[in-house]
Amino acid sequence: MFLGNNSGMADVVQSVRQLLQDFIAPELRELKSDVKRLETQFSSDVKRLESKISSDVKLLESKVDDGFAELRSLIENRNLRAELETTRDIADLRERVTRLEVERGNQRQ
Repeated sequence: MFLGNNSGMADVVQSVRQLLQDFIAPELRELKSDVKRLETQFSSDVKRLESKISSDVKLLESKVDDGFAELRSLIENRNLRAELETTRDIADLRERVTRLEVERGNQRQ
């Protein structure tokens, strides 16, 4: 009787093994294949996004650099205009001082 139960249990174990091999193992292989495909697709998408982000960052850096260059140019132009105005003011003052000196010199004589 004990041997009979053991033989029946072996048959059940063998049936379960066969079930695993026939149905579950192919499903697991298919799932592994699906996971690999999804990993490949995800990796491809990530690379595409990284490339897009990198491109956008370079474009943004370029725009910022252009903006700063324009700002520097505007500041330089403003400074040059201010220097030119100061130079003109100094020239005008020299001319007035010279005129005053000439007028005072003529009045003293």
